[in-house]
Amino acid sequence: MTDLNCPNCKETVSQIEFECSNCGYPLSGTEKEKAIFIGKQITNKTKIGDAKDSQNRVQKILYIIAAFQFLNAFLVYRKLYSIEDVIFYCVLGIILIIFGYLCPKKPILFISLSLALILGYYLLLYLNDPMYLYSGILWKIVIVASLLYGLALSFDEQKLKKKYNYLKDK
Repeated sequence: MTDLNCPNCKETVSQIEFECSNCGYPLSGTEKEKAIFIGKQITNKTKIGDAKDSQNRVQKILYIIAAFQFLNAFLVYRKLYSIEDVIFYCVLGIILIIFGYLCPKKPILFISLSLALILGYYLLLYLNDPMYLYSGILWKIVIVASLLYGLALSFDEQKLKKKYNYLKDK
């Protein structure tokens, strides 16, 4: 008896197996069962792809916010000559760039940290002057919603990869 390769995950399987031990593909199932299985796998791969796309958008958003922090530092320096504020905005920008760079490697961790940092920054703005929080509120909502969406998709991606080990490399 020769071994076969699973049509779904390409793992070597025995001819006497009813389903792949790696991915659960119904080797001896009906065409309908096989089609349903493949359809679910396509859906899972699409969800993982959507999570990756969202993580890339989060990365770009973090870079844009960092650029605005450097712009804030420049404007504060030109107008107020407050070195403490300039340092604060520069450090915030550098941290956001680092989080953006590391986001694709550990998305849940760095999106969560970014979200906490940005919400903390918004809280500081509010404590300093409540009107700062309301200035540009639409952008703030879009930023927080994008980070939350990216975080939710990253959790879904992690759950799928944990449930279906063979999807980890894809």
